Amino acid sequence: MTTIRSQLYSAVRRLTLFACAVSVALPALLPLTVEAAVLDEIMVTATRRGEATDIQSTPVAVTAIGEQDFSDLFAQDIGDTARLVPNFSAAQITGFNAAGFAIRAASQTDILVYWEPPVGVLVDDFVVPNMQTQLLEPYDIEQVEVLRGPQGTLFGKNTTAGVVSVRTKRPNFDGMGLDASLRAGNFGRVEARAAFNLPLIDDKLAFRIAALSQQSDGYYKNGKSSTNVQGFSAPFSPPFTSYGDFSGDGRDLGGDDVISGRAKLLWTPTDRIDILFQYEYIRDEGDTPPSVNETLPTAPQFFNAANLFGVNSSKPYEQAGVSDYDTIVNGPNAGQPTGLNFAGGHQIDVDGYYMNIEWTIGRLDLVSVTGYREQVSNLPSTYGGEVGNSNLGTIFDATRDDQRETFQQEFRMASNFDGAFNFVTGVFYQTDETSFNVLQYLGLSTLFGFGGANDYDPVIISNNQDMDSIGVFLDGSFDFADTWTVAAGIRYTHEEKDFFSRPGTPIAAYGQ
Repeated sequence: MTTIRSQLYSAVRRLTLFACAVSVALPALLPLTVEAAVLDEIMVTATRRGEATDIQSTPVAVTAIGEQDFSDLFAQDIGDTARLVPNFSAAQITGFNAAGFAIRAASQTDILVYWEPPVGVLVDDFVVPNMQTQLLEPYDIEQVEVLRGPQGTLFGKNTTAGVVSVRTKRPNFDGMGLDASLRAGNFGRVEARAAFNLPLIDDKLAFRIAALSQQSDGYYKNGKSSTNVQGFSAPFSPPFTSYGDFSGDGRDLGGDDVISGRAKLLWTPTDRIDILFQYEYIRDEGDTPPSVNETLPTAPQFFNAANLFGVNSSKPYEQAGVSDYDTIVNGPNAGQPTGLNFAGGHQIDVDGYYMNIEWTIGRLDLVSVTGYREQVSNLPSTYGGEVGNSNLGTIFDATRDDQRETFQQEFRMASNFDGAFNFVTGVFYQTDETSFNVLQYLGLSTLFGFGGANDYDPVIISNNQDMDSIGVFLDGSFDFADTWTVAAGIRYTHEEKDFFSRPGTPIAAYGQ
């Protein structure tokens, strides 16, 4: 034992001496001059001052993602920026192509069009009012800034959790140019992007147009199957004690079909005035997002008692289901259209008209943001993951149709003084008129054997809301030193909403 201990001690001593020798010799092997690491300068507009500021000295919790970093993400929408931003998560709301953004755990996960999300999304300073179109397609983007925390004293629209601010590329006078790209991937994904810049009058007028096309088959499969389902085999008549089998046809679900574009005209009548006109165009006719019933077959759930089991393999995405409830299958109105139009998928049309004016007067920067946006949506969705065929009624299918008109006007004034004090102040006005209707077919009562003939008549819910909001805000900052800044702000908001709602009302279909 003494010999082993002595050998170990000797080995440790030799290793220690060798390590000391390496540590002494290593500096001599290094170059005499070592270049210090240099951080790239990233400019942000988070303080809403007239000029962009270096992110290292900007007293706001902000993460900026530039054009190249955004391109390297191969992002499908701006929600993918969450991979690079701390305290920011992005998800897609189940059954809808809508944004479920969360900053510092504050989020909204309901699709109701009247609820304003705590995370605001701005595109060139215009507030996107609806979660359904906040998942913007990523093209012709100059920079994305994610600001964490309430922003009511810096932005016209008050947000409680934070802001995702997107700046798109402006026309420029550097010369005519064309940028184009084509991407292809699995599941039939093809994305084509193009942007064309054209100077019209030297340093006075320039035009830019950008467009994006997204196509894919979707990675879900219409593979849901159930057997011996009570109440789902024709004919449908009391007491609904028959049984039915149904299974999906295996086709692809959840595909994309989007065309989006922006046309911009930049006019600079003087070197102190910039006027940008912009038109936005979106036509989204992607598939209805499928649902997957993930209930385990052994779970004590109500659906399992009716043999509507959930997933039964390790690939839930291959067991999605869409009912295709475009035509009433059974009952007194069999063969009639339901009005749900699942075959048309989720259809969203957006037309936007915007004008941004920037005017520099001495040390003050004046900004005007004017915008008008129309949105029409038709959103059919299947709940429960059922699949349609000739012997299937509906468990719960519904379509959400809305029409939305939003007008925004913001005036902002920011200082650009040489001294320690600077400020930004402004007034924000927004009107939003929304008409929201839900047409739904509820087959649960039929499923469990106590329904009647009227179960095939739809239930309609109608809501309307008119909103007027005005806000006044002021934010100032004082630099006591290069590394010490104190900022404070104040905001006043007055908002009125007129709301009309008619609860779920059964209506007799086709005069029955």
